[in-house]
Amino acid sequence: MAITAVVAATTASIYSTRKAGKAAEKQARAEQRRAEIQNVRSTRQAIREARLAQGSLVSQGALSGTMGSSGLAGGISSVSAQLGGNLNYIASIAEENTNIFNASIAGAKAATNASIFGQVGSLASSVGSAFGKPTTTGVEPTSRYTSGNLGSGD
Repeated sequence: MAITAVVAATTASIYSTRKAGKAAEKQARAEQRRAEIQNVRSTRQAIREARLAQGSLVSQGALSGTMGSSGLAGGISSVSAQLGGNLNYIASIAEENTNIFNASIAGAKAATNASIFGQVGSLASSVGSAFGKPTTTGVEPTSRYTSGNLGSGD
């Protein structure tokens, strides 16, 4: 009867551990989606700001009569270079977010498996204790030295 209760409790515990592991994985996936949405928003914002800056430069060039000047071309090129740097930074952050996500999932799975194996080991220990420890040969080990021959130099 006690063994049945231990098995039932261990089974319930394993089920709960798996459920918690899946919830942790679901949470990590949601965080990954949120990070992706933020990266898309940051990318759009960087492009928007670059276009506004380039438009402002072109407008100023038109007003000042310097439309074909090297200064205007350099300014527009600088804005483009800054945009490229910003987009590379955003891509790097996205890659690191993916690495964090993958590590988080792997960690959750490892923790779940470790907990389950611990529970199975505990169950095995409980069952072993309930039925007694089996011996491999059924013979007790003997010592060469018994109380009768300790000092004989054998």
